[in-house]
Amino acid sequence: MKNESEFLREIVKKATNLSDAKFDITNKGGENDLVTNLDLQIERFLIDEIKKEYPNFDIVSEEFNTNNEITENCFIIDPIDGTINFANNLPLWGIQVACIKNGKTVASVINMPRINEFYYADETGAYLNDERIYVSEVPIKNTLYAIDGNNNLPSMQRMRKYSSSRRNFGGVCISMAFVASGRIHGAVYRSDKPWDYEPGLFICKMAGACIKSIDGFHAAAMNQEFLDILELETAKRQNVSNIFILHSLNGDTLKMWGQDIKETFGQREIDVIMPEFPIRANSRYEGFKDVLEFYINNGMLNNNSIVVAHSIGNPYFIRFCKEFNYKPKAYIAVAPDAIYEYPSERNDYIVEVKKQSYLKKDSLDYMKSISSKKYCLYSDEDDKNIEKFTRFLNDTNAEGMYLKYYNHFDGYHRIYRIPELVELINNLL
Repeated sequence: MKNESEFLREIVKKATNLSDAKFDITNKGGENDLVTNLDLQIERFLIDEIKKEYPNFDIVSEEFNTNNEITENCFIIDPIDGTINFANNLPLWGIQVACIKNGKTVASVINMPRINEFYYADETGAYLNDERIYVSEVPIKNTLYAIDGNNNLPSMQRMRKYSSSRRNFGGVCISMAFVASGRIHGAVYRSDKPWDYEPGLFICKMAGACIKSIDGFHAAAMNQEFLDILELETAKRQNVSNIFILHSLNGDTLKMWGQDIKETFGQREIDVIMPEFPIRANSRYEGFKDVLEFYINNGMLNNNSIVVAHSIGNPYFIRFCKEFNYKPKAYIAVAPDAIYEYPSERNDYIVEVKKQSYLKKDSLDYMKSISSKKYCLYSDEDDKNIEKFTRFLNDTNAEGMYLKYYNHFDGYHRIYRIPELVELINNLL
């Protein structure tokens, strides 16, 4: 029987043949988070091959097994790391797989077929196209390094006092492979998806790199001194809330005050996530649910998240909370009056003509029962309009906040900044 390293090399080479086919691109939920049909086909092929030879091993993978945790015996699969590069015919992407046996990583492979580089590692060392590879050391001021993940700009700025020579390759597998082959001298991944970092970290380790893997910081470096610098300046702060902004039916939030929130808190290394949902006539709860379910499964939408929902995003989000028994750290409703436009019983949740929505009582009762902090932001002083928000405040036990800087929202809620919202989020953080 082949050992784990030989097995991985064989199946990854076979899987690579699938990458030559024509492909279709879709968005799987997040900003710039693309997936192709070949991601799915390659991953399914690798899973099937692994199950034939290792039926008792678990699978942790990007597309089909995202909510599985690393176990004592498992395979970790990223069918195409660098999908955006792949989708744009940029050759910097790779198929990568690692094998963990008895609690230790024993083999991994990164294949970058468009540049003809096949990396692998096992207990004997790390290899590129069957030639042994090693990290290279240079003075700190001469280092080249890569930082991948979200909201990296502040850490990049802090690293400038050591070396300003940062490179962004668009895939963690590229960064890690280039450390292992001595082309760059450090690579950091500031997120926690094991299929992105585990194969490369093992190859770097077997090439002589110093590595460290903790929450929000998975890194390889040419030596311990540079690894310590990378951890000091780029490791992600732990137990910090992230912010989710769920836009209105018209999608304006993404370009208006939502972008202001993202820029404001992104500078402080707070993840601000603005999922893209279908808008206007294509807006349906089912699509909204699929997007947020992706974030739930990846652990990004969690009990420490602050969720800001705008207009139509409110009834969708409240229904989602009840269906998934989800409780955010805090929920901020901006202009939630759409909830009460048509309180009659319907099944589609969207009225085709006016595109308004409503919530059933059990969903509102669920929101009222949760202990999360809840707020309602509004800008209309007219008694008729205030009544809608008053009902929302009562139904969810929310605290009302009047936006004193604006007389009203226009028909599309087009405002560029909400100072009160920034202040509120600051306090919640």
